[in-house]
Amino acid sequence: MKINRRGLLLAGSGLALASSLPASHAEAAKSRGVSAASWDDGLSHPIPYRPSPGAGKERGLVLGGGGTYLLSWMVGYSHALKSKGVDLGQADIVVGTSAGSFLGAALVSGRLWRLRAEFDVLAEFPKLFAELMPQIAPNASQVRAAKMSVDARNARPETIRAIGHAAMAARNPDNLASYPKAVERLLGETAWPSPKLFTTANDCYTGERIVVSHEDNIPINVACAASSSLPGGMGPTFLKDRLCMDGGICQTSTHSDVVSGVKRALIISLTDGGSDAVKLGLRTSGMPNTLQQEVKDLKAGGTKVKLKIVGLLPGISKVDSIVDPKWISPMMKWGYERGLADAQDMNQFWNA
Repeated sequence: MKINRRGLLLAGSGLALASSLPASHAEAAKSRGVSAASWDDGLSHPIPYRPSPGAGKERGLVLGGGGTYLLSWMVGYSHALKSKGVDLGQADIVVGTSAGSFLGAALVSGRLWRLRAEFDVLAEFPKLFAELMPQIAPNASQVRAAKMSVDARNARPETIRAIGHAAMAARNPDNLASYPKAVERLLGETAWPSPKLFTTANDCYTGERIVVSHEDNIPINVACAASSSLPGGMGPTFLKDRLCMDGGICQTSTHSDVVSGVKRALIISLTDGGSDAVKLGLRTSGMPNTLQQEVKDLKAGGTKVKLKIVGLLPGISKVDSIVDPKWISPMMKWGYERGLADAQDMNQFWNA
């Protein structure tokens, strides 16, 4: 008998914040007399990803998370590079997390121009952004979920699960269907754009790392919504029968292991993985970030790596909110300028 996981979530919602929740799908199934095979939906992929879909491929692109702040920069940066003959959409494998999932979808579909045009309009009329992602004062349940993520100091499964349970319990301004619809408006499509693209998320209930590909038959707007469902912000979002949150709510904000084995990889990250990211407002999770170790692991496997750190916009010392639409215009401009400055070096790396 096929078991609907959403039904089990609803039936077990009274346990959502209990500290004694099962540690895995298998244990959850066992506690309810359900076959563990019922949970094998192909979405859960432990870190590191094995076998890597990047093995043997030429170019890999890793796009990390960072809200509207980072997405605006990446849109400007990619546009500038493309104007100089460096098309990041030609990557053989792309893994996008949160903001990175949006850019990844635009690049591999050949719709970077559309996303850039959307952001040009949103930069000029930021009130339109509020229609996509409402900016209202958070309620207590939202504050709790966001604070649990920021206060986390380890990436143990039970920590990720606790944040996920708070995310499920948060009374967010949208319902489960409205955020994917808003993402669809931004991306302009629902069909998975290319087999080259992978997006990431985290299962709120079990804490498992989720990686979505074209083989999973999930609409791209839903995958991107799940990947960017910040606890206490938007979502969570269902991927099949899993209720999922932002892909950065774990030890990695980039999930570079998904492209391991690729010959060369460009990684774009908002931070360098250091512990000051939360203090600067550049990361919504206080968990240790494994970015630098991921780079070392890729290099040890024979991958030539270029790590591009975005950081703080010149002239500011802290970001108040990485989803504030006020960052769209200045970050797009700065990203474009850095793209022009990097064009020659990136041409040698990407087009060699």
